[in-house]
Amino acid sequence: MSDALEGVYNAFLTNTIPKIWAKVCYPSLKSLGSWTRDLELRIDFIDTWLKYGLPQSFWLSGFFFPQGFMTGVLQTHARKYDLPIDQLKVDFEVRPTTLAQEEIYTQHKEAGKEVLECYKGLRQPEDGVLVHGLFLDAAKFDTSKMVLSDPNPGEVNPPLPAMALVPVTDRPSMEGRYECPLYKTSVRAGVLSTTGHSTNFVITVLLPSDHPQSYWILKGTALLTQVTD
Repeated sequence: MSDALEGVYNAFLTNTIPKIWAKVCYPSLKSLGSWTRDLELRIDFIDTWLKYGLPQSFWLSGFFFPQGFMTGVLQTHARKYDLPIDQLKVDFEVRPTTLAQEEIYTQHKEAGKEVLECYKGLRQPEDGVLVHGLFLDAAKFDTSKMVLSDPNPGEVNPPLPAMALVPVTDRPSMEGRYECPLYKTSVRAGVLSTTGHSTNFVITVLLPSDHPQSYWILKGTALLTQVTD
């Protein structure tokens, strides 16, 4: 048995992702069983997209490189309105509806086709796209007030409701919004890339808040594309 195969065997025994797989896959802190399920959901997300066309809401966590998807959103808008892409930014509008990719996957499998009802009435914005599948760390989103709030006791990584990514030339005022960093995993740290950001960092998401920036910064509030399980 080669060293590589032995490493895979040992990883199976400890329910961890084999190192030779981790080298070529997306960052993940999941156990092997959870990672396998996550991979299945990702494959189904892309497969459904190819078969039935653009989904009502994109599972942002299901992309290998989410930044590339966001750049594509800006490029599409730039071509539509004949605008220079370097003048565009992404603005964020949280919707009051929460989507879970596991539920979407189950309904699609049971029906054997895309089920629009699983998107709970959400419709694509005129400009931009809807995304879902993000989780909050050290906060939750209050859909009754549509602002960030403190999580309930014992509540860990509650989901963020679906959110519209809207290309704009000028963002609205930053007042009343928290500049929330989005990371791929809960470790948050990564290798420093040529852009000066960690490879684990995706983008800064502007979320409505009744508290000043410092309140959430001291709590370490952030968004994650996946939780550790």
